[in-house]
Amino acid sequence: EWRDLLKWEGRMEQLLQGQSDASRCSILHDFGWAHVVAMRATGSRDHALAVVRLQDRRIKLLGTMERFRDQGEAMCVAAEYLLHAEKREEGYLYFQRARAVGAAHGFFSVECTACCGLGNGAMQEGRHEEGVELLRNALVASSLRENEDDTEMELNVFRHLTDALFHTHAIDEVEPLVLRYREAAKAQSERGGGYASTSWTASSILRAFTRHAGGLKKPGGRYA
Repeated sequence: EWRDLLKWEGRMEQLLQGQSDASRCSILHDFGWAHVVAMRATGSRDHALAVVRLQDRRIKLLGTMERFRDQGEAMCVAAEYLLHAEKREEGYLYFQRARAVGAAHGFFSVECTACCGLGNGAMQEGRHEEGVELLRNALVASSLRENEDDTEMELNVFRHLTDALFHTHAIDEVEPLVLRYREAAKAQSERGGGYASTSWTASSILRAFTRHAGGLKKPGGRYA
């Protein structure tokens, strides 16, 4: 229960004393989890910013321990919760840091998440060319991810990139992406994932492509 755990936060520094770096990371992670649940329950930005403060401390410890994949993932978490708190520029900086860590140490899953976050942000702010390019980079990184059996990351990028291409009217790119999406969804199903839902999404995208391909002439509204 997150409320019970947060009652101990005032004594967190005492809990951290004398612990190894790994144990301190775990304690900080647990308090961060409590704030995540609290934020979802209450909608409070204060909890989102508390997650960021705790992740900041984990980021430093993980760098010291040379756990660079975990460090990059923690940066992405911090970025997401800064966006929740409507601190967009700070959030983008964390995504950029995560992207650099992923690229420097060959963790393509981290690079994928960071590029996807930056790409979605660029689309939302009307920087469509930059956004699409970042999402293309995310798709390439997702195909090189460390865990080849985990196709959910790749499917997630397919969804974001396809949506971005619709908004920028790059219709020629959509159909081959849908076919790749369906293949990835089928592969996930064969590994025990949910093919029905992902196949349905791919079919929906393909129907939208067919419906809109001939009618999109001018740039539309804001990316949502």
